[in-house]
Amino acid sequence: MNVILSSILGAVLFGAASLSAAGEMERMTHKHHFRAVGEIDVMTQNQYLGADLGPVLAAAISNPSNMNAAVVDSLGKIAASRPAERVRALAEQIAQRNPDVVGLQEVYKFECMPDTEHGFPPEMGKGCDDLAIKGAFTDHLQDTEAALAELGSKYRVAGQVTNLKVDAVPFRVNNYGALLSIADRDAILVRAELSDKWVNFALVGLCPKPSYEGCNYQTAPPPFPTPVGDIAIERGFLAVDVTIKGRVYRVFNTHLEQRLLAEGLTDTRLLQVLQASELLGIALGTWDGSKKMIIVGDINSDPRDRFLAPPPPPSPYLTPYEMFTFNNVFWDTWTLRYHQRPGRTCCQAGDLENHRSELYERIDMIFSHTPPLRVLDMELIGEKKRDKTDPPPKGGLWPSDHAALAATLRFK
Repeated sequence: MNVILSSILGAVLFGAASLSAAGEMERMTHKHHFRAVGEIDVMTQNQYLGADLGPVLAAAISNPSNMNAAVVDSLGKIAASRPAERVRALAEQIAQRNPDVVGLQEVYKFECMPDTEHGFPPEMGKGCDDLAIKGAFTDHLQDTEAALAELGSKYRVAGQVTNLKVDAVPFRVNNYGALLSIADRDAILVRAELSDKWVNFALVGLCPKPSYEGCNYQTAPPPFPTPVGDIAIERGFLAVDVTIKGRVYRVFNTHLEQRLLAEGLTDTRLLQVLQASELLGIALGTWDGSKKMIIVGDINSDPRDRFLAPPPPPSPYLTPYEMFTFNNVFWDTWTLRYHQRPGRTCCQAGDLENHRSELYERIDMIFSHTPPLRVLDMELIGEKKRDKTDPPPKGGLWPSDHAALAATLRFK
């Protein structure tokens, strides 16, 4: 990898560009639906499931007797976050922006089935239909597609990768049995009128763990033993080559591991770094120089982070953010804007009910391998109070605990 970095460093530094006041005026007047030759509009959006599953995982590992209560509590919190309503609001963000490519993270699917094997047939108001939890069972990806179509925005799913999949977890709610299935996915959406092709890294021997159109990282925590079997939490990435006005762009989407999976579990910062290294090695190792290369996603790493490791010895590792931006291998496009603002994208309160925005860190990124000539229309989306869902009796919710990030990048 060092050979790759040194070989491209000179060209990258030579191509660096900053925005002028004239460029900022151009950004302000640029229309979202218009693309000049050499321009691509990209967006990253973490959809958020509506609750922290950490307590469920911690209970499953260390205190199985509390697992059922943790599952029911999490499902209740997810239902209270009104995921179907929030997904609609997130789709409206996409439709209004009209990006060419969207990277989605935390695209959850929660399914519930009656536990008929143990004498619990479907019954109104019980089990899966219990009012406390029934709102949790949604498919974010399917609902996003349906909402976009209803809004008149034509997108297709260019690919997806699964990070977590758990089938048929038995649980009881108000003493009535049911089975829970969970899937956490990342996906890429592409405007329907554009030509695209997902990148099959398995064909070149660089994807030992394929997952749909994407790859799971080789670096992952070992599967966690639980009363319902081993649970594997795997992150991944996928890429699509999209053609816009004769130019081809390779866009990656990823969601790196959290800094800490759950209270009491091992710090996972090193996993983040190794996952970032895997992605960089594959992205740079397969780049042929003929297309612009962009990485979007939730990297769970703020530019202010420093890698924390127990001494001795001092840690030799960079943070994930530093890995991507080391020697400008990839450019953090937010820093190329004319006006510098904090750009914080995470995180609102877990229940999404906080009145004022509580975003405190910048972990959602748009990286570009080649520095764009201009960064136009770069904005946070969903971070203002007016972006909250329509207020029912309890008041509106933030559509996600993350703000979305979008930008039009203009290249030569």
